[in-house]
Amino acid sequence: DYPIVQPSDSRLKDNLTPITNPVDKIKSLRGVEFDWNSGEQVGTHDVGLIAQDVEAVLPEAVKPAPVDSNYLTVQYEKLVPLLIEAIKGQQEIIANLQNRLEILEGK
Repeated sequence: DYPIVQPSDSRLKDNLTPITNPVDKIKSLRGVEFDWNSGEQVGTHDVGLIAQDVEAVLPEAVKPAPVDSNYLTVQYEKLVPLLIEAIKGQQEIIANLQNRLEILEGK
């Protein structure tokens, strides 16, 4: 099964901490194009991430495959919080640069 909805209520969570260095973590991942060489999708061209790369950055997003635990799977939905925090960090940088530019241009 591929869950679409997961419990996320704050009352279910302890030890909340912000994600640190989200942009650096995103930069260490590599999106790849590839052709499947096994399973139902053999010969199909696709895009994705490499589970071992993701595991080094966000181990919570990698699990053994349900059928063959020698292979790893990526829980892509767990990358969303990382992406959100990275975008927020970049937006802060953009806003600071815009402010500096306005000062330099005398606006």
